[in-house]
Amino acid sequence: MAQIVEIAYANLLSPMILFFLLGIIAVLVNSDLKVPTAFYSGYTMIILFTIGIKGGVELRNVSLIEMLPTIVTAVFLSLLMFFISHLLISKVFKYPIVDSFAIAAHYGSVSAVTFIAGLAFLDKAGVPYESYMSAVLVIMEGPAIILAIILYKLHSRSHGEDITNPNASLKHVIKEAFFGKSIFLLLGGIFIGLVAHVDGLVMIQPLFGDLFYGILCIFLLHMGMIATESLTKIKNIKPLSFLFAFILPVIGGTLGVICGNIIGLTTGGSMILAVLTGSASYIAAPAAIGQAIPKANSGLYLGSALGLTLPFNLIIGIPFYYWLATLFDKL
Repeated sequence: MAQIVEIAYANLLSPMILFFLLGIIAVLVNSDLKVPTAFYSGYTMIILFTIGIKGGVELRNVSLIEMLPTIVTAVFLSLLMFFISHLLISKVFKYPIVDSFAIAAHYGSVSAVTFIAGLAFLDKAGVPYESYMSAVLVIMEGPAIILAIILYKLHSRSHGEDITNPNASLKHVIKEAFFGKSIFLLLGGIFIGLVAHVDGLVMIQPLFGDLFYGILCIFLLHMGMIATESLTKIKNIKPLSFLFAFILPVIGGTLGVICGNIIGLTTGGSMILAVLTGSASYIAAPAAIGQAIPKANSGLYLGSALGLTLPFNLIIGIPFYYWLATLFDKL
């Protein structure tokens, strides 16, 4: 226990976490601090491109056969987390089934920012990890979102509800889940990193490398503000009703470490798989779910994923997953 407290304390003092906390404080004290929408869109693109480019460069030295066990495990974990989330939210916390599908889609998908924070944690600690984990991030984004919307459509049809909304069509759902903004930028970055000439990559290093963590800190400042604002908008919900936002990351992180050890990932690789499995999407999933399941309460899935699970993972989850990975590694 002393070790995990020490790791968590060190993580809490990292610039990324401090910027996130500063964003929370800005809203709580009613500061007039604002981040321009255009600036937000710009640095989101830089962050996602950078993740993709870095992953693409690393993929040059990795074969598909080497990645295959991790890819299969990642898809399995994504779908498993969807079903665990759905059962917990609908049966234990008694949320309506439509909200349950929507929330489960977010917890079956993944968070790119939590992923980056996990990588930064390992880099700072000098712990190696598998170079292809950026590709795993992309792979885990879509399956749970697709499954949630398919089950919602089947449920709606069985209850005679009108689902003629064109944005709920399977074709549109697949396009949004696999080629929405975040996925497209990640895939584009991977492609560039994989095929671009090395000299060309050196030329873009100042923006998509040297400035990356500074831009990420501003992004997390903004995320802290949005997370706090999303929670303040939720009305008539008892605090205990959101306990799932802390239970699911622990379940997902533990499953990620166990599966990572089973398939032979390094300690760092198992930790990153845990970070992905224990995270919740708040970019790709809300975009798809908001259009395809309009009856779901957006305050619930955004408030839980962004307002509770993201800060939990940044402050407590990441150190816990690392401690768990090192513990399993000693067994």
